[in-house]
Amino acid sequence: MPNHNKLLLLHPAKNQLVVCGSLFRGLCSLRSLNDVKDEVYFNNNKGEKSYVASADENVSVVGVMSYYKKDKENLTVFLVAKGQSVFDTSMKLISTRVLEEVGDWDVFENIIETAAVQSNPFSPKYAHDFRFSFKSDGYVYFLFSRKLNSHFHKNFTFISRMCEEDHNYYSYTELQLNCSANNEFSKVLAAFVGPAGEALAQSLSRSSQYGPISAHDKVLFATFSDEGDNSAMCMYPLKFIKEQIYKVIDACYNHEGLINNQLAVYSPYSNSNSKPEELCSGKKGLEICGAEHLPSPLASTAEFALMAEPSWKHEGHLTAVAVAVEMGHAVAFLGAPDGEVLKLHLSAQPEVYGQPLSGASRHKVNKNLLFDSSLQHLYITTETKITKVPVQTCHLMADCHSCVQMKDPFCGWCVLEGRCSRKQDCSRSAETNAWLWSPDGKCVEIAAFDPPNISCKKTKQVGENRSEGSEQSFSEETPSLISPHFLTFYQSICFKLLLMVQQLSLLLISVNYPSAELGSN
Repeated sequence: MPNHNKLLLLHPAKNQLVVCGSLFRGLCSLRSLNDVKDEVYFNNNKGEKSYVASADENVSVVGVMSYYKKDKENLTVFLVAKGQSVFDTSMKLISTRVLEEVGDWDVFENIIETAAVQSNPFSPKYAHDFRFSFKSDGYVYFLFSRKLNSHFHKNFTFISRMCEEDHNYYSYTELQLNCSANNEFSKVLAAFVGPAGEALAQSLSRSSQYGPISAHDKVLFATFSDEGDNSAMCMYPLKFIKEQIYKVIDACYNHEGLINNQLAVYSPYSNSNSKPEELCSGKKGLEICGAEHLPSPLASTAEFALMAEPSWKHEGHLTAVAVAVEMGHAVAFLGAPDGEVLKLHLSAQPEVYGQPLSGASRHKVNKNLLFDSSLQHLYITTETKITKVPVQTCHLMADCHSCVQMKDPFCGWCVLEGRCSRKQDCSRSAETNAWLWSPDGKCVEIAAFDPPNISCKKTKQVGENRSEGSEQSFSEETPSLISPHFLTFYQSICFKLLLMVQQLSLLLISVNYPSAELGSN
């Protein structure tokens, strides 16, 4: 029977990898990061308490590393969230797993048993499908879709949050996320959290929905399906997710569950028949992470869901997403069922560019797309393999026009060196027009040439005509003062005459350092 990897987490403190598979009802192991074949820990004799993931290959499992305070010591743990399956004995939606033997606790044992959100009855009722988890500013987040009840078949997307120091999950709160005004794309498929970048931040700031966004502000990028064959990507600035969750909690603690006289909260994980108004009545103050807590976790009502319009729509599922920022511009890498990864420039009018990246497999790209630490490569994971591919292929373009036709934010034409490259790989790229960014679609061409010819061996004072109309002259005895842009450009004309014949209508050009005007098209 194949062992499907359900969860992979880095344990940096011990230089280990947490690997949880589908065999033996979801057992985990610890492996060395120096050599993943080296199994540091595995034990299949601890019984049900050590079952972490899911035996069902169709159940998505997510997790995040965290800590647990015990006797003034911080123990390394990981939080796991998974959906319900008939093959699993444990129906806990969320569990906290310890990574070492401490007292009576065994490795991988769940150390929290009392949280309301763990209760068994809610797993089959809501059919949770967890897709992503992450940490930010002292909070732990889980992103998932679920049904509103056992009789309602449509899936809705929620992001839940709890304080990382809240080991009993008292602060657990859910916020509904809508992708489109009518929530057409209601089921989340994959997600990624990263900075907006300058260009996307400006675009989001122009929207009256979110207010000012900075380049460093984190954004939740998520792909959704319409529960058919179509999908879309929506973006949610993280600080506005936090603000909306704050409003939901504040409504319960200080306004009897109401916002603008509308019911804003309900309790999805309560076995009682208490109404939200009764759940929230008598509460005062706002204890987001403190010991004062509600008897049952909260969720926002549909009327107070956080809505975003799709930034891009796609025929077919977008099974994975990862976003990098290059030249201040955000680029989304989007996985597809055919094993390919699309590249989407998140400009004011987002568009797919270039050839798709290939995971060397026709299997579906799974929800984990990962960058290496240098952001130079992307790891594409499928059912059968992991493929490492570069995020750009600028070097394959042999001339400026093919370079700019790519419209790749990672690429530009390095005029001094006559090659297509990333900006940091182009010497003197900070100089004006020395590196021409691909999406601008401009290449250097000659606008004027004076004198029309001169011997390569002749010594002559040269001038540089600038766009402002000013002229600055240099003698050959001071070549270091001549702009490398002009020097290299005209040296290439001198020794590669055929490249310029059609433009210059000359049979032969022999150039030392003539003066010229440059333009761009």
